Amino acid sequence: MTEIELVVFDCDGVLVDTEPIAVRAHVVAGAELGWPLTGEEVVERFVGRSSASIGEQVAERLGAQAVVPWQCRFEELHREAVETELAVVPGIRDALAELRLPSCVASSGSHEKMRHTLGRTGLYDWFDGRIFSASEVPRGKPAPDLFLHAARRMGVRAEACVVVEDSKYGVRAARAAGMRVLGYAGGLTPADWLAAEGAQVFTDMGELPVLLEELGGAGQRATAGTAGYAAAAGQLLEQYEGVSFEQVHQRVLPLLPPAPARVLDLGAGTGRDAAALAGRGYRVTAAEPVAELRELGRRRHAGVDIEWVAGALPLLPGVSGPFDLVMGTAVWMHLSPAERAGAFARVLELLAPGGTLLLTVRHGPVPAGRRMFEVPDAELLGQAGAAGLRLVHRDERGDLHGRSDVRWSEFGFVRD
Repeated sequence: MTEIELVVFDCDGVLVDTEPIAVRAHVVAGAELGWPLTGEEVVERFVGRSSASIGEQVAERLGAQAVVPWQCRFEELHREAVETELAVVPGIRDALAELRLPSCVASSGSHEKMRHTLGRTGLYDWFDGRIFSASEVPRGKPAPDLFLHAARRMGVRAEACVVVEDSKYGVRAARAAGMRVLGYAGGLTPADWLAAEGAQVFTDMGELPVLLEELGGAGQRATAGTAGYAAAAGQLLEQYEGVSFEQVHQRVLPLLPPAPARVLDLGAGTGRDAAALAGRGYRVTAAEPVAELRELGRRRHAGVDIEWVAGALPLLPGVSGPFDLVMGTAVWMHLSPAERAGAFARVLELLAPGGTLLLTVRHGPVPAGRRMFEVPDAELLGQAGAAGLRLVHRDERGDLHGRSDVRWSEFGFVRD
């Protein structure tokens, strides 16, 4: 069985509980415009399909002149209800918190609609930069176009994707794309409809992490944020060690405390920074959760006095402070919003009074097979300010490996 490299979520009915709202809005629009529909008929005809597809059905029944009024009335009713009633699908927050695999959203809804619904429920930041709409492809579900488009954009083969869907049209589209499908039957669509289309049916979002592991999601057993790194360890060794500590950190070198201070290097990779700091006389703990990278680092920097630990954010088990300097280079973007909050609290526990925190955050497209999130600068500044940390450095720079679509934010904070 092909190992899972990407989980593709539908939006409505899988992440946000909008389907009852949408069904009710279509029933009202139909009654007002001359096509009486029951809720069951709306589920049968419309749920999981794009606005264009629904418009084609309306035109066939009522004439082309009815399509725009229907859509306008639907959007009005839908938006009003979302403002007062919208909730996330039960269990999805916990399922996402346990998700260790790269993920994205591929929905029949428009980007505007998803910004509203996902934003309203606080899920937009989780998927920011990895949200795809049927408006981007020629054909919506049940055609495979949208799912194939999402896989291409994420750099993953179709057979390495698992789709989480709640509609028969979505399941049909995913199967046509050559993807495996988990059919969520905890909403409006009957379980037998999903099973008939070829989905593995489940009814509790709490089951999702285990189901993904059973389907071949070896990365689901990995530490959060490490997906894809073990397999690429050799390549990453060349990449990491191809630039020097001084090249990467030249702008923050004046912020380093006097040696022999205690230093914690978070996500130390193959130990480039840890070895350079140890060479400058610091007492260095290198925390790297990927065993393959740790082993390569030990070999590469054999004889250098580095304490290697397997601790991973957000909890960093096995790491004890205090540290005069905590460095996190290309680490923070691997953590989800909830994980980042916990990680910041843990870093504060480890940072000594007067200590310095240096964070370098990546921005740009997510490489294939990786788990990354966009980290707003304002979030970090807000967390640091609330914790009483003083900002002493903030800058942006380009990518040292020549990737024109990647940039880096640098932050330096001091705990007075």
